[in-house]
Amino acid sequence: MSSLTNGRVLLPVDVTHPTKDLADRLEQIMPLTGLKAHLLSVQEVLPSYERLLSTVADFPEDVSHKFEDKAKKVLETLAVTLKDKGAEVSQEQVSGPAASMIEKVAKDENYTFTALAPGSHSKVELFFLGSTTLRVAKRCPGMVLVLRNAQETCPVETVVFGLDGSENSKAAMAEAIKTFKLAERAVQIVLCSVSFVPTALTFVSPVEFIAAIESNANLAAETILADAEKAASDLGVKQENIELMMRHGDPTNELLQAAKARKAGLLVIGARGHNAVEHFFLGSVSQRAIMHAPCPVAVVRI
Repeated sequence: MSSLTNGRVLLPVDVTHPTKDLADRLEQIMPLTGLKAHLLSVQEVLPSYERLLSTVADFPEDVSHKFEDKAKKVLETLAVTLKDKGAEVSQEQVSGPAASMIEKVAKDENYTFTALAPGSHSKVELFFLGSTTLRVAKRCPGMVLVLRNAQETCPVETVVFGLDGSENSKAAMAEAIKTFKLAERAVQIVLCSVSFVPTALTFVSPVEFIAAIESNANLAAETILADAEKAASDLGVKQENIELMMRHGDPTNELLQAAKARKAGLLVIGARGHNAVEHFFLGSVSQRAIMHAPCPVAVVRI
């Protein structure tokens, strides 16, 4: 395993709506033999309901115990499946706000790799509250793997990397190659850089100026791809398993289209920093990819 994950993964499980093929989805992305998986269940009760239930004798305590019992059964079923696939498994139950508790466990217990399958949420809820998945991706350290839209039951054959020229995106690529053992498994990797000129700039600038900017953007994208290709080769990825792709347009849309066109089993994106603005926006590319990608997404913060 890589230095980032250290062979350990935090697996939050929504026991009220468990993803039955969670282990299979994870196995598509990476080998499970020897992986140390920590299953986490969060009992989340809204304060308004706590006050309501407190008026009904000992019922709140009964609810809590029943939840714990049912959660234990769900976790144990998943644990058996993971153990059968070669993983080492531990379990934990906590209570509190879901995203906050997942973040707390990740930081307190030094998990730098978190994998989860998102539930279904209405557009209204996503707009006003943000799903637990998005909040976890914003706050948890290291890598967050969102196991959405898995490809049937076959292992991942193609991984698309979004590269913007930053050291973070390059480091994210390297971390994913090591963590998911892409070189050893001869997985096809597509290195994608998007040449982008903001619409506002094209609207107010002379044609000659825009042409020069576009030329420079294309040259920068080519340089990014050449640098990433060398880094991937240095990590053991064979040349025949590397594809360079330059696209033009909105970065998020183009990355999603690249993942769709190549029928990718995974999209990898580097996220920058932990400042307050990024915690709120996450980074438009990362957030939109998590919500709309046609495949699982790994957001990597180094």
